[in-house]
Amino acid sequence: MSGSSYWPSMVDYQEALQSPRLAFTSSELRAGTPVANQLGLPRPICGTFASVYELVSGRRRWAAKCFLRNTPNLHQRYAKISDHLRNYRRLQYFVTFEYQEEGILVRGKSFPLVKMEWVEGCQLNTFIEQNLSRPRMLRKLKKRWSNLLTDLRSSHIAHGDLQHGNVIVRPNADLRLIDYDGMWVPTLDGEESNETGHPDYQNPGRTQKDFHAGIDEFSGTVIQIAICALGQERSLWEKYNNGDNILFRRQDFLSPRSSPLIADLRALGDHEIREKLEFVTEACARPKRGSGGRAPRRKATGKADPPASTPASWLSDYVEEYGESHPKSAARKGK
Repeated sequence: MSGSSYWPSMVDYQEALQSPRLAFTSSELRAGTPVANQLGLPRPICGTFASVYELVSGRRRWAAKCFLRNTPNLHQRYAKISDHLRNYRRLQYFVTFEYQEEGILVRGKSFPLVKMEWVEGCQLNTFIEQNLSRPRMLRKLKKRWSNLLTDLRSSHIAHGDLQHGNVIVRPNADLRLIDYDGMWVPTLDGEESNETGHPDYQNPGRTQKDFHAGIDEFSGTVIQIAICALGQERSLWEKYNNGDNILFRRQDFLSPRSSPLIADLRALGDHEIREKLEFVTEACARPKRGSGGRAPRRKATGKADPPASTPASWLSDYVEEYGESHPKSAARKGK
């Protein structure tokens, strides 16, 4: 909100949501009832930059994302993201959302929110824990995760914060992504990110300037490794999961040579895991080059698919290997 330094806290939002008919401008949210916590207050799902509230309105459920800080140009960013996603409606990974510049009234002043469809399912780490004794289900999840990464690349989309809390697994094991604040699409090229993602999934050298088509390569590969490894050795979960990760922690990326987890992963003797670990450790060794890097080269016959994730700083390597223009340029041309 311009002209004012005040910004609501989580407590402010909880207070406002106790009267949804007065708080919201959306008719669906005004008719909704916030899901309450044990104290009878609207229950927040807390993040670093926002609190999300679930509202029930008849047979429909909504998520109201209320921001805990003023993020410049968020309206324009969401407009560009929405415009791009409209060109890829076939993708089933995204939920319907609407950015509302004056979506909620707090202490007599209007503030923005994002209204989204509520997604039924559980977070990625919860789904994995529930299926540790079902390696067949984890293999299915691994394939679907791989398909998701491929589809994002081919659609010129980078989520920006791939981590367990932003991946919802539906009862049929379909995947949905939530939280689009840090998403990259071609029309945002040249801007900086508002965030750098969950530290247990991101290259420790990533900064807000690392905002390009390749920002998902590192985190996406980290998740692939974890799913693949747990499908083979479930004891890794008890050893390395801390409730706010899957397997990896930031320290593993800062000191990969001394990481017990990386040593255990290599000891599995799986070729695919070793190949992807090589990519992760190489990227960690060169943090100034960005958070992505080239995806691990596939050993299959024929030409590898060009990763639509190559950071600009590695453009020369990309052109040398694939003999093509940068994927961002291709995206601008509509290819």
